[in-house]
Amino acid sequence: MSAYRATAVARGVRFREQAAGEAVPQAPAAARRFSALRNRNFALLWFGLLVSNSGSWMQLVAQGVLVYDLTRSAFALGLVSFARAVPMMVVTPMGGVVADRVPRLRLLKVTQITALCLALVLAVLTSAGVITVWQIALLSLLSGTVNAFDQPTRQALLPDLVRREDLTNAIALNSAAWQGAAMFGPALAGLAIGWVGIAGAFYANAASFLAVVAALLLIRGVPERSVDAREPRGLFDDLAQGLRYVRATRLVWTLLVLSVVTSVFGRSYVQLLPAFAGAVLHVGPRELGLMMSAPGAGTLAGATALGALGDVRRKGGVLLGGMALFSVTLILFSMSRSLPLALVLLFLTGVTSIVFSTMLSSMLQLTVPGHMRGRVMSLLTVSFQGFGPVGALLTGSLADVIGTPRAIALAAALMAVGAALASARLTK
Repeated sequence: MSAYRATAVARGVRFREQAAGEAVPQAPAAARRFSALRNRNFALLWFGLLVSNSGSWMQLVAQGVLVYDLTRSAFALGLVSFARAVPMMVVTPMGGVVADRVPRLRLLKVTQITALCLALVLAVLTSAGVITVWQIALLSLLSGTVNAFDQPTRQALLPDLVRREDLTNAIALNSAAWQGAAMFGPALAGLAIGWVGIAGAFYANAASFLAVVAALLLIRGVPERSVDAREPRGLFDDLAQGLRYVRATRLVWTLLVLSVVTSVFGRSYVQLLPAFAGAVLHVGPRELGLMMSAPGAGTLAGATALGALGDVRRKGGVLLGGMALFSVTLILFSMSRSLPLALVLLFLTGVTSIVFSTMLSSMLQLTVPGHMRGRVMSLLTVSFQGFGPVGALLTGSLADVIGTPRAIALAAALMAVGAALASARLTK
């Protein structure tokens, strides 16, 4: 048995964040609430991301309006979205390799400044009245490429910004920041478009990156993580080494497989909500908007609650429980025939899914050694963002054959089976 595998098996489902089984003194409950924000470096980055995330959501909404105004084509909307998704599926693993080879804080400065410049180009072209769909698609492709390096780097850096016992809290707060922006960013986009136009919304997004850049410049005392300089290797050799580590480490491999299973069978229900609203609940666009917002509200509530709780013990058990309850709420949702009940169950799917994803990310961050973290977190990013569209395609095709409610229920049941198999594997 390899050292990687032995370490992971020893941790098992009763995963602890402390090393060598040493007890960690528990702080009073009040002191543990949002404890990650007491880490100066994390607090700087978190508040910067809160501003930048709002700008990103503003751009997503304004860009969709612009593309549709230019083309009146749903295909064009999908094309621009696909252009951004391609590098997230293809380039992200290499972004993780780079995150393990260079100083991560320096790399984040480069990615954020590049993202700012791309947003500024979009704003200038729009305000000049020369913007075209192919330019938007190209800028989306470039933005996705930048994000493919930014996301695994930011995730790999996170454990270096907080104390070990604050890591779960930090991950939950990051989720809350994104979900909070998801709820308010689109509303801000509507106001911005009304006041200063689509180009003004793009300029606002470009300016929002300055908050993150300023935070990165103020961060101090972050260790540089990179591969051993005495062992020079090519990028693909480093990628292969990361894949071998994942395959040899039972806990890491199982967690990544669980992430894929959840993305394919669990999160695909979102794409079926329009069909469920019309064919099952017989409601219109206004009620569909409420249904689309309910999981996000649940995710925000769950992430905020996790942040208030502080660290979570027995992360493996909480993870599997969250995944099982996610499956149950989806099955119950597929059986619902009234809008109020459907909204409650969708809210609960958001709560349970964020519990699962936060525990999963925490366990990976605490298990993976620092010099390997970028590569592993890049694979987690691919599992979330790359396999989601695959699940939507599979579940959508199944819904055409057996109906939307049965397709959602069957996918949720398969996710529950995955949770049961993972539980057996982790407790071996």
